[in-house]
Amino acid sequence: MNVLVVEDEPKLADGLARFLTYAGFHVRVAGTLAEAKRQLEQPFDAVLLDVRLPDGEGWTLIPKLKALKPAPVIILATARGEADDRVFGLELGADDYLVKPIVLKELEIRLKRLVKQTDEISFGDMTVDARSRTVTDDGRAIRMTNKEYELLLYFLNHSGEALDRNRLLDDVWDYTFAGDTRTVDTHVKQLRDKLPTMKRQLKTVHRVGYRLEDIR
Repeated sequence: MNVLVVEDEPKLADGLARFLTYAGFHVRVAGTLAEAKRQLEQPFDAVLLDVRLPDGEGWTLIPKLKALKPAPVIILATARGEADDRVFGLELGADDYLVKPIVLKELEIRLKRLVKQTDEISFGDMTVDARSRTVTDDGRAIRMTNKEYELLLYFLNHSGEALDRNRLLDDVWDYTFAGDTRTVDTHVKQLRDKLPTMKRQLKTVHRVGYRLEDIR
């Protein structure tokens, strides 16, 4: 399992990395928000996230993390006066939090539990295996490009929401992407063509974008 530790205190970051490596995880460390963004260009199974970093606040990463990656996020918070930070992080989509000083065995148990919960995503007849990045629908294995897969995950993580095309461009393609909203429409068509579930459940919202209808 690959874990990213986003923590600016070198001693704590090193201790977490050593313990998690001993526990069988593959660990990368980022000490700044900018470095975390660079590291997150590759997939991780979980992210440990300090909310206070030298160049910004860690929780600003949470919406994009939860939009594009199924990896669980655990907030690392201090005990003094940061209850609001923890609540805010959870509201943004963080999966759990731990208060410093970290109890290492508790961290290991929580990590393994959360990673196990996010290994597989089911939606009607469709199954997404997050570890292997494979998709099956109506019993068939579906070949997908990286961007099709990321867009699919975004819809699954925001099912029931009416999603504006510009929001999809910002969150799935990133703000540096030079394309326009026709790129979104093209990829939606590809999802519908490849995935029977998407053809049935992914609806066009007039003058807005798209909504993945919940399967009851």
